[in-house]
Amino acid sequence: MPARKRLNSFGFVFRPMKRTGKQVWESLIVGKPNTVLYPYHKLNLPPTYRGKHTLDFKKCIGCANCVQICPNDCMWMEKIEDPELGKIERPGIDMGRCLFCGLCVEVCPTVALHETVEFELASSDRGKIKFSAKELRDDSYADKVVEERQKRAVPVLDLGKCTGCEKCAGECPEMCIAMMPVESVGKLKPEIALPKCTACEKCVVACPEKALTMKDMYESYFEMPEPKFILKNCTGCNACAKACPADAIYMMEMPGTERILKDGKKSKPKKRAVFVLEKCVGCGKCFRACKFQSIEMPGVKK
Repeated sequence: MPARKRLNSFGFVFRPMKRTGKQVWESLIVGKPNTVLYPYHKLNLPPTYRGKHTLDFKKCIGCANCVQICPNDCMWMEKIEDPELGKIERPGIDMGRCLFCGLCVEVCPTVALHETVEFELASSDRGKIKFSAKELRDDSYADKVVEERQKRAVPVLDLGKCTGCEKCAGECPEMCIAMMPVESVGKLKPEIALPKCTACEKCVVACPEKALTMKDMYESYFEMPEPKFILKNCTGCNACAKACPADAIYMMEMPGTERILKDGKKSKPKKRAVFVLEKCVGCGKCFRACKFQSIEMPGVKK
């Protein structure tokens, strides 16, 4: 912090007089008050003011990154049966414990969570300042504010449609798509280096199966952890894929793992989890859902 400039005797006398004169001018001549008559009048707060939270149910994917990053443990996830969105999980918040640090807003990968200019939260009942997910819901708020975080269009892979034909990698002028073998599956999977991607969409056009589509993604202020998969521990239970809120995990069959049944017929081959890390939001839900230690995420709590 720079050192404060020392005032001489001239400054001690005339600086307060200058400030007082300015206030008198604005009050008596211009007619602008220096204060507001609260609660009859209210200040026009800037849009960056950190007040009560609001949540866009349609943008939220239920990743719980906001809950995980909260330094005061004042957020939680609620299971909701929504008539339009089905079974979903959305966060609630205890404003009595909130620090208004804004980390929950900044870590949200889909900018579904915002802080409004609403500051009148005082209550003699602590239960009234605990807001459930439904009480935070406002699906139109995000469209009213200018989002500071930059977004860019990037190709997103649907591994269920991909045949590993390599045409996307062949068309990419920046050579940011590499075809990588999926262990024990016998197929190739495109891995996209998103920082190098220029969003030319040539890979999307080249894909005969329409497995690549362009999607707007917001920049992240945080370096999120990525799951590390351990194939030998995977039982193919599908729990990680069900838990993933970003649809980044696919279950693929491993040829040669069929068993001979009592009737002599072969069983279906065992499945393994395959990660499309370009879609991963680093929430750790797959890590917590796995009961067989087949996923590691350093720094993430169970």
